[in-house]
Amino acid sequence: MTAEPPPPQLAELPNGGWDSRLRMFRAGDEVDTFALVTRRYVVMIDTMSTPELAAGIVTALAGDLRRRQLLVVNTHADYDHCWGNAIFAAPGGAHPAPIIGHALARQRLLGRLARQKLRARQRQEARFASVVLVPPSITFTSALRIDGGDLALELLHTPGHTADHVAVWVPELRLVLAGDTAELPWPKVGSAATLPRLRRSLARLRRLDPLRVLPCHGGTTTPALLARNLAYFDDLAAQAQAALAAHALPSEWDTRDDLPALIGVPLAAAARQAGVDPATLPDLYRQFHLTNIRATVRRLNAASDPAAR
Repeated sequence: MTAEPPPPQLAELPNGGWDSRLRMFRAGDEVDTFALVTRRYVVMIDTMSTPELAAGIVTALAGDLRRRQLLVVNTHADYDHCWGNAIFAAPGGAHPAPIIGHALARQRLLGRLARQKLRARQRQEARFASVVLVPPSITFTSALRIDGGDLALELLHTPGHTADHVAVWVPELRLVLAGDTAELPWPKVGSAATLPRLRRSLARLRRLDPLRVLPCHGGTTTPALLARNLAYFDDLAAQAQAALAAHALPSEWDTRDDLPALIGVPLAAAARQAGVDPATLPDLYRQFHLTNIRATVRRLNAASDPAAR
């Protein structure tokens, strides 16, 4: 029998030179989340993967919450961003608070697929035993602004990674909380159909001209991340287009695990271009790279097929 991996440990990261109203929390190598302490509110951005992790963040924020209302934002409905929601559910949660998210995030969390994924995780790991799927209680479809008094949080619909994805722009700090729209070394695109949406979302965030970009994965703060992620997808498209034009891909390309090498963007080269040592690259990003290339080739094939237009 395979032993369960140890659960990720929650830690608050030391201030890395950013505004003291921003606090960052990390659950091992699983996910980073954030809290913004404004004059009126403490806004918690994502609730991590379990109620226990979410409760740990609330405990760390206790001093700031004495004089402020707690608000919760879900960037999207992936497990590591919202499975801690139950402690904020009213009236039975330990810390009742409004949960804000995109309308599609609510649909996802109320859907059958979400229940299936939860049951599968609960069978695999005991740490998910207390998870209850709780959707956002306040939803929007395009954008929503939270006026904190001294800071405003602009919630922007940034689809591509998922259809329900939301990023947060804080203009007073010129800060982007990117969620999973941007990642180091690269984000995962949802599908060939959503690839243009992810690129538009990255470009939209880049046009904000932020001073700092904090993704939920990758541990970076540099605004150059947005340009690097866009350049990564540009390179995939250029190399895939060249391979298709040269008829260099076999008919079964869609099932080939060596597709990155076939189009000329092997994993190691892509990682180095993103500024990451290939030897330290988590296996997850190996799969993301393959998924992104498959989506890119499918998109190019569809664009060149008159019957698909």
